[in-house]
Amino acid sequence: MSREFHYNIELYPEDSKKLIPLELEVPEGIKEIVIKANLDPEFLSHEESKKLIREAIKNYISQGFEPLDIKQISAEILDKIIREFSPLRNIVNLRVIDADGDFRGTGDQRFTKGIPIKIGTYESTLGCVSGEIKPGIWQLILEIKQILKKCVLNIVVYLNREEITKVKDVILPYTPVIREPYDKSGWVKGDIHLHSYHSDGELSIEELIKFSIKRGLDFIFLTDHNKISGFHTIEWEFYPIYGGIEFTTFWGHFLGLGLKEYISWDLVNPSLGIRRLSEMVRSQGGIFCVAHPYTMSAPVCPGCRCEIYLDYNFVDAIEIWTGSFERRRFEITESIKRWREILKNGFRVTALGSSDMHKIEDIKEDVPVNYLYVEDLSEESILKAIKEGRAYVTSGPEIEFYINDYSIGDSVNFDEDLILKYACGRESELRIIYNGDEYIKIPNTKKGAFHLKVKDPGYIYLEFWEGKKLIAFTNPIYLI
Repeated sequence: MSREFHYNIELYPEDSKKLIPLELEVPEGIKEIVIKANLDPEFLSHEESKKLIREAIKNYISQGFEPLDIKQISAEILDKIIREFSPLRNIVNLRVIDADGDFRGTGDQRFTKGIPIKIGTYESTLGCVSGEIKPGIWQLILEIKQILKKCVLNIVVYLNREEITKVKDVILPYTPVIREPYDKSGWVKGDIHLHSYHSDGELSIEELIKFSIKRGLDFIFLTDHNKISGFHTIEWEFYPIYGGIEFTTFWGHFLGLGLKEYISWDLVNPSLGIRRLSEMVRSQGGIFCVAHPYTMSAPVCPGCRCEIYLDYNFVDAIEIWTGSFERRRFEITESIKRWREILKNGFRVTALGSSDMHKIEDIKEDVPVNYLYVEDLSEESILKAIKEGRAYVTSGPEIEFYINDYSIGDSVNFDEDLILKYACGRESELRIIYNGDEYIKIPNTKKGAFHLKVKDPGYIYLEFWEGKKLIAFTNPIYLI
């Protein structure tokens, strides 16, 4: 025996960036909840999309070290880029909260594509949490990310007293990849921003770990969108994989690294800013990191670009280099410009890089990894290294950077006799950045040392370039 509920909701462009809660009364004895939905229309036509995409591209390429006017792009190339992003979509997600106020799942891309979401006592779809279906008032929270034209959202909810519904994308038992503990100290490398099929990635967590080992990574953080439920499925795994969430908000994306428990993303909004969310992340001993702040904006990627005031007292790290440098150089170089100013204003915010990997094809030669200087591969040691800025970001070559006997993340008295030493695993152009400006450029170099002459306290960090292509940068050594 089952109960069935129907919701038909008209949505308009003015509903974008809204949350619409729906109450669902769940009686005693329910064993599974199944949700199906349809959004009509989901897509705009190509003709409707073209102008909007062109404007988003225009804004995106107007930033960075070498901004472009859209008129500088040939019509053929521009049309190719537009078709890559076309057609645009109306975007709605669903979050399920049970009678105790606990997170039980999200719909992600399944929700409006006719793929059922199941929350069962013993079996659930990916991105959801299995367990007792407690009686009481449950909430279905509609997350209206973007409505570009009027549409109708049809939702059907089934409350079944037997767990009878079979779906394809269920959570399977976890199989450990590494079964014996191991450790490492000194400079280790890892990726802090990865997705599995528990949100919108293509790989299982086991496949993600195997591929990370193939990449030579010593650790990773699993940061599925607005959930940590995938991390909670991991059992008896000795590969250093740690919990995180990519808080995918209406006003930007933020990483919580080192999390154990779910935190709701909607603690971020224009009136509250980021403070409450940051405090919740830090209360778990985690790190609050701004993700890809200058990436493509709505309507191509609604919510992806940071469009909210950032109080850097509540920011531990910022993701400067996300993904392929060649494909994303405008946002990456804009992030570098802004980070220099953040440091100049006295905030010690650690710069990080990531793949933001959703599928294997995302890993290109110019995708970065983070090197951290750690005591061991424990989560505590890795988070400590990030907090202290003992990190550099590279797409390949290993880096050394010292001022006197001090290394990345350290502080040195600026009025001492200062000798800067550096090494890069590949010949490149070195740019030394002092308090936001280029102090000196050294072309075609791999290793060197020289006296520094500085007048003021502040910071120094290094960038390594091959022509117009960034290949590595360090966090600062601070001058005090």
